[in-house]
Amino acid sequence: MPKNPDPSRREFLANTGKIVVGEALLSIPAAEIHAESTASNMKMMPKSRQDITEFHYGASVYPELQTRDEWNTMLDHFQRAQMNCVRVSDSSWGNIETASGHYEFGWLHHFLDDLEKRKMRAILGTGSYIPPQWLTAASPEILVQLHPGVKAHPMARHAPCLSQTLYRAAVRRYSMALGREFKDHPTVVGWQMGNEEEGSLERLCFNPACEHAWREWLKKTYHTPDEFNRRLNLVSWGMRVDSFDAVPQPGEGVEESGVALAALTLAHRRFRRDVLLDFFLIQAKALREAGVHQWILTDWNSQWHAVADDPMAAYSMDIAGLNEYQHPGSNDSFWMNFTWQQDMHRSAYGRTHFITTETRFGVIGTTSIEDPAPTREQYLMWGLETAAMGTCGIFYWSGNRWRGGHWPHWGGLLDWSGHPEPDFEWAIDLGKILAKWGKHLIDHPVKATAAILNDFEQRAALDVYPHVKGSNTLLPRSFDAMHRLGIGVDSINLAAAATPANLKKYSLVLIPAATALDNAQLTASLLEYVQAGGVLIITPFTSYMDKDGIFRGDGFGANLWELTRCVVRTVRWMGSADGSENGDSWSSGPSASTLRSDPAVSWIDKGLGEFSPVGLEGFCEFLEVDSAAETIGTFKSTQAILNGRPAAAQRKLGRGIAVKLGFWPEDDALLRLIKLYVPDSGGFLAGPTPQGVIAVPHTDNSLFVVNTKGSEMPVQLARSCADRLTNAIVEGKTKLQPYQVWWLK
Repeated sequence: MPKNPDPSRREFLANTGKIVVGEALLSIPAAEIHAESTASNMKMMPKSRQDITEFHYGASVYPELQTRDEWNTMLDHFQRAQMNCVRVSDSSWGNIETASGHYEFGWLHHFLDDLEKRKMRAILGTGSYIPPQWLTAASPEILVQLHPGVKAHPMARHAPCLSQTLYRAAVRRYSMALGREFKDHPTVVGWQMGNEEEGSLERLCFNPACEHAWREWLKKTYHTPDEFNRRLNLVSWGMRVDSFDAVPQPGEGVEESGVALAALTLAHRRFRRDVLLDFFLIQAKALREAGVHQWILTDWNSQWHAVADDPMAAYSMDIAGLNEYQHPGSNDSFWMNFTWQQDMHRSAYGRTHFITTETRFGVIGTTSIEDPAPTREQYLMWGLETAAMGTCGIFYWSGNRWRGGHWPHWGGLLDWSGHPEPDFEWAIDLGKILAKWGKHLIDHPVKATAAILNDFEQRAALDVYPHVKGSNTLLPRSFDAMHRLGIGVDSINLAAAATPANLKKYSLVLIPAATALDNAQLTASLLEYVQAGGVLIITPFTSYMDKDGIFRGDGFGANLWELTRCVVRTVRWMGSADGSENGDSWSSGPSASTLRSDPAVSWIDKGLGEFSPVGLEGFCEFLEVDSAAETIGTFKSTQAILNGRPAAAQRKLGRGIAVKLGFWPEDDALLRLIKLYVPDSGGFLAGPTPQGVIAVPHTDNSLFVVNTKGSEMPVQLARSCADRLTNAIVEGKTKLQPYQVWWLK
């Protein structure tokens, strides 16, 4: 392979300046991309011309650590399991660019050529999260500073500062070289940028480059100190500033909250998001300029502060990759959080699919094994569950793991000597299913007739302002309600929802705890949606503040008045002091025998139940309901200030209806409410599935039903169905076996 001359450090720095200044796109700050129309900026970034036409099944591999015979033996094992694709070079920057501008592409060419002979595919990684040691040694200024003047260790993963100009230029140059070298190789179907980068979102970096980027971001976002003071309401406590130079990155406070200023912490989350997504944009732009035409992605993690659904992520990426690590002892809470992440990543880029870029096989662990291996039934359920939720690729960690480096990594398809692990036959079993049905799953994706509005902005606001204990559980519980009803659900960011055409396909839109919802265009879009016949359900914690984290002064949800004709003046925890242990049961009505009991809600329509206990330890919104809306539930409480007040209301608008909940039901009342307004869920289920059983419809009029539990679970079917996976007929009230999966038709 041709080898480029090694420029001197002075030449490299000179070229770096030309790269950064000369790129028109990179001169647009991330904050401006968010502030301006994302749609218009999208025209500047070409998207992949390739559709995903086959299910990709395989593993992460590191052939530079093997001989050619060893990697071909590994591929022999993979093909026994009908694996057809691998992830490669995601951590290999230093094994390819061995000195500045000096590229050793030979081993990767040989490996890809061997894949081509087998008609296998590859996703290539830029490895931008872990730079070569020659770069960190020559330029230690690229490293994160954990404290002022204290640099991260140069061999640590994610050690570089993402704002640092020299590092960004090095990443761009390497991505360009890699793209030019392999853009036309017939095995390459995709490109992965970085690896698990969301950790930077909550990290303070005191590198001078980050300090400078922070103040530049403040200028681009708030324009003047006066606007900054006004938008963050810094007249509070006398905190006005005269210069952006006087605004440090938010660190820890000394009081009980641990946060110096909540609104500034929220702003910093948005700053870190913009830095990260701009870092990906640099790589995507370099790959496209190099001639890459395949799809581009990164491997996101299932974290609360995920940014996959941010509009700017869709600007540079074509499909979402998601790393999924299940646990043998997973409980209901785990699966609620796991599945909303899958829905969100599937919806993020309009592909109707996502890619499981990493998932576990066998045990997991670093230098020690962390938990037991799954059973065969549990392992197969994991694979089929992610297929049901819309993945179009499953890649195990890993086919060949490091024996040194940051840590020797337990787990994977092969043992330390390269032989198949004892449970490798299970991968063969799953491979047979995916070989038979993979193309069908791609052609018939999840059928989503409901949408849940949420995005990074709302999750960040709710994280910084957790109004009550458990307030961030409303989001996963809302997705879980859809899964138990067999309703396919998309996750829609609020920028997309502001365009009415993006909501037309859904019969139901649910807004769970969108605490910073303050976009007038979105409100108008929702109004149009409801008037055209849509159903809108709004939960507590919605529209409490603006996007800068300043609480509303006109009433919570006042900006939704035309939709709901409700406003919230204040909120209370109204539960008993010691929880519900000594509280009265409202199943037979309230009693005055105790001084304080947990509140409940009495429904006007008894189809929703007689009473519903108030969840979140008794959190209640004090709703004011206009005569244009109809109260559908009232609070029952031993406390006179709450008893008899509206707990839920509805407003009929045009052909649709908007529902406002002033509490979160602890029982299944939300599911009953959804069924009342949107009765058709495909005709498979006679009622909701029990907690822990997931039901997901697909566009071929089929339904996956997945038991995530290690015990039998009852399911009531509305009609006789055939299970595609076993050809068995199931009907009536029946039971799913532990970890069993049905694919009903």
